[in-house]
Amino acid sequence: MKVVFPLISLIILVVFPFKTWGKDQTVTGSVQSGPAKSKNSFKDQKVSELKKKHNRIVKIFEDWQQAVAKQNQKTASALHQEYIKEQQDFQKNWDKWEKEFQDRLRKVEKSIGNEAGKIQKEMDQAAQH
Repeated sequence: MKVVFPLISLIILVVFPFKTWGKDQTVTGSVQSGPAKSKNSFKDQKVSELKKKHNRIVKIFEDWQQAVAKQNQKTASALHQEYIKEQQDFQKNWDKWEKEFQDRLRKVEKSIGNEAGKIQKEMDQAAQH
């Protein structure tokens, strides 16, 4: 009994000071707010935009191939220029989207690190008492 009581006291001191006890404290802020459907809506929207852009590029490329096959140089040249323009625009959007998600990932990693630091500090304080 002499060993059990201090052990239970230590567990209570270590576990209960955390204000996140019993709560689902995943990532907070603009990264994760609202229902699960809205969590992925930003990503889904970006993917949808990129798919539309990609489908447009494929269509232009197919039209360009048909114009080349028919030896219609004027149309083929115009379609080739449009294809290049659309492809560059797609790459620019892709890079922007990738940068946005990298920024979001860095923010999430930073908030996780901050939370881990707080927990470690609280555990150290509890261990000292």
